Amino acid sequence: MQPRVAYPPREDAVGLVRRHVAFFLTWRGLHRRFPTQDAQLVVTELFTNAVRHARHHGHPITVAVEHREGVLRVEVHDPDPTPPLPRLTPDPEATSGRGLLLVASLARRWGTAPAPDGGKAVFAEIPPLPNP
Repeated sequence: MQPRVAYPPREDAVGLVRRHVAFFLTWRGLHRRFPTQDAQLVVTELFTNAVRHARHHGHPITVAVEHREGVLRVEVHDPDPTPPLPRLTPDPEATSGRGLLLVASLARRWGTAPAPDGGKAVFAEIPPLPNP
């Protein structure tokens, strides 16, 4: 299982991205410690934003998943250095525009880091499930 995988910049690849996260959690034995569906939803939003809004010019978008310091970190790397901007007051009639607000509600923290190749990584850190 590779923790970092490049995907074509197409919306129909999001199912593969979601499976990547679920397989990673199962492979590392983390599926009982972290909310798999939350992690999948977060990575879906980040990947979809990269496909729709980043200037990727057809270059692959890389998804990385790792467990460190008690959190699950998902990252989406694309070649566009422009950081994403959440809509703080989305149109109540719109069918999109709430993805980053959703990410912020599910993640302990999220943000953007510049990549050495001139692009960026958008990351989110998913907290563990509460102890029963």
